Amino acid sequence: MAAAFVIAARILRQRLRDRSALIFAVLTPLGLAVAFSALVAPAQTSYHTSYAVYDGDHGAFSRVLLDEVFGHLVTGGVADLVPVSSEAAAREEVGAAEVGAGIVVPAGFSTAIAAGTPTSVTILGRDAPSALQIARSTVQRFASSVGATQLTIATTLATAPGAASGAGGTAGQAGPRATLDPATLDGITASVLAPGPVSVVDESADRRQATTQSFYAASMAIMFLFFATQYGALSLLAERRGGTLARLLAAPIRPASVILGGALAAVGLGLVTMTVMVVATTVLIGANWGPPPLVALLVVAAVLAAVGVSTLVSTFAKTEEQAGGWNVIVAMTLAVLGGTFIPLAQGPELLARLSLITPHAWFLRAVDDLSVPGVGLADIAPSVAILVAMGLLTGGLGLLRSRATLVSR
Repeated sequence: MAAAFVIAARILRQRLRDRSALIFAVLTPLGLAVAFSALVAPAQTSYHTSYAVYDGDHGAFSRVLLDEVFGHLVTGGVADLVPVSSEAAAREEVGAAEVGAGIVVPAGFSTAIAAGTPTSVTILGRDAPSALQIARSTVQRFASSVGATQLTIATTLATAPGAASGAGGTAGQAGPRATLDPATLDGITASVLAPGPVSVVDESADRRQATTQSFYAASMAIMFLFFATQYGALSLLAERRGGTLARLLAAPIRPASVILGGALAAVGLGLVTMTVMVVATTVLIGANWGPPPLVALLVVAAVLAAVGVSTLVSTFAKTEEQAGGWNVIVAMTLAVLGGTFIPLAQGPELLARLSLITPHAWFLRAVDDLSVPGVGLADIAPSVAILVAMGLLTGGLGLLRSRATLVSR
């Protein structure tokens, strides 16, 4: 084990003396984080989402709401409506992120509107604030239209000739202006001030989302972390190309110690990169990473995931240049899928689901969780556990392949 630390320290010294590695692993992501956080995100030219819809009423007004009001979103290509069999099914669809939001129309909805009694529509949401806002605004517009229609009918009936006082006059003569008695006027006033006949019950979960500065600081940090951690495996490939790896293996050092030394060097480089990014972005652009102990735990988990992926990818290469190229391809692909360039909440729902296979998405999700006051370990535990699992799985496979391929070549 001591030999592994000696080898790791030598690799770290070599890489820290390499100015290009420091620029690429620290200064470049820091500069991009500052630049991106200062830019305003471009407006989306198109948007599409889907809604889980449970109609417990099947009445005339529920059909108007779903088929006509929300139907305009369907015909306009903005949304799809996914009918479900129960309110519980709608909640399950929303919870699994299969849809952007849910709409629940209760039984007796149409009867209540016809009778002028209050009723409600429940909106379910989770991680798609745009879809949630569209659904909420659509239902509120429908509710306003229903309320305005009911008020118009009530006012018309109240001001009819038989309901107004002083409406006398002979044929061919204009009668005096109709006036409302105080009781009728109070009734109309109460109708104006009363809550609308259809209310919106918003049961969306609290949306946790980091600030723009925090998001871009975290996204650039996790993206370039995968470039920094590749240097451990690349150093071993360079050692083999230069002939020093053979001398190391000829010494009384176990091959596992040589491979472990490269992995430890990658961990060290990753920790340096992430620490500099966290501190620098906090000071320079005001990024809010959250409580330091939880941030430290998240950083370690992210570094382990990045080291694991980089180690595994490098084992499929025969040269240092080839390994570097493959690591860049994998790192950029995971970055795009993981939502490092735009918040996943602003992207297509398909991207949000695909992102769950990447360490980037879980890291950024934990950063979102850390932005909430009073956050605790339980809030980021799922993300940390998945990042560590990804690192152990890919890193374990990488170390096994390294022993079988790198050392034997």
